[in-house]
Amino acid sequence: MIPEAHGGRLVDRVLSETERARREGERGHLPSIRPAIDQLYDLEKIAVGAYSPLEGFMDATTLDSVLETGRLPGGLPWSLPILLPVPRPEDQKVAETLRAGDDVALLDAAGGFRGVLHLEARFRFDRARVAESAYGTVDPAHPNVKELLSGPDVALAGKVESVAPRPATRGPPELTPRESRELFRSRGWSNVSAYQCRNPPHTAHEYLQRVTLEREDVDALFIHPVVGRLKAGDYRPEVIVRAYEALARGYCAPDRVVLSPFTIAMRYAGPKAALFLAIVRKNFGCSRYIVGRDQAGVGKFYDPYACHRIFDRFDVGILPLRYEEAFYCRACGSTATAKTCPHPASDRVDTSQTRIRAALASGGPIPPELLRPEVAAILREPDVLLPAADP
Repeated sequence: MIPEAHGGRLVDRVLSETERARREGERGHLPSIRPAIDQLYDLEKIAVGAYSPLEGFMDATTLDSVLETGRLPGGLPWSLPILLPVPRPEDQKVAETLRAGDDVALLDAAGGFRGVLHLEARFRFDRARVAESAYGTVDPAHPNVKELLSGPDVALAGKVESVAPRPATRGPPELTPRESRELFRSRGWSNVSAYQCRNPPHTAHEYLQRVTLEREDVDALFIHPVVGRLKAGDYRPEVIVRAYEALARGYCAPDRVVLSPFTIAMRYAGPKAALFLAIVRKNFGCSRYIVGRDQAGVGKFYDPYACHRIFDRFDVGILPLRYEEAFYCRACGSTATAKTCPHPASDRVDTSQTRIRAALASGGPIPPELLRPEVAAILREPDVLLPAADP
């Protein structure tokens, strides 16, 4: 059956059109800050219920509980902090004047109204402690850790209200949890498996999706790529979406697969990110969650299968479908894992992003055991990667 939202209730903190007009009218009388884009993404996801049961940004007590126990104060599993730091010096000056009970307008970089924070507390946090707990390291070579350690250490806490999400200008719609749940119900799906991704699909990805769809306890697949702020060197979000559109159009059963982008900043937190992303997909109505090798990892910071084992420690109400690393075996003539393929490593073709990028850069034909031709054509276009200069 479609699971309850995490904590039992799907949060709704989206302003109605009437409330939005009223709040925008009050804007000139409210103190305002301009959060970083990551927190604007979080604001929207809190409001639509993707982060249920959170109704706002965490306070110091909630942060301590998450860092120390991996749970919210009431005991519900939750693996990553959701904070509202104050990044700009001018906003820090505003923050110093705020008191509990104040309403604070939240603006985007252009000054557009995005929501309201009902301030409950302003507090300092230990950036190194957060980094060590959330990411397992204080090494600035880790992209999230580098930003965290060099960022602000003052955060604002409180419930939020947000304007409605902006519709996508192209590509598949970004569904809210209410919309995805209604879609699943309308199609008679009780057990939908979520597929988390942040790269264009290669054949090993497709293999895991197909194996999942073959399961008797899976009605459909929800492909949900993270397309918010990614790290330098990752594929651009629009490239990821186009690549998955090509795969879905040519190789997926349309009556059993839904593709919807998911705009958040990527947390490269290995096992803790895997757990967080599973909780989020439960809120979208998924009862199963695919966990591959080194999910949400970066570099060599995590044991590749720690993302599997964390589900043994925390029951978050969604069934993890744990898969080993997939590869193409020349002897088998197909994609497989070590569970089914008996052949030596010399027969196995690595499908890593490193090998795929090398093959694309060579200018030669792309082996079909790596990429579908439609996907390869998209990835061969110029300017498909995020440069270091991107925000």
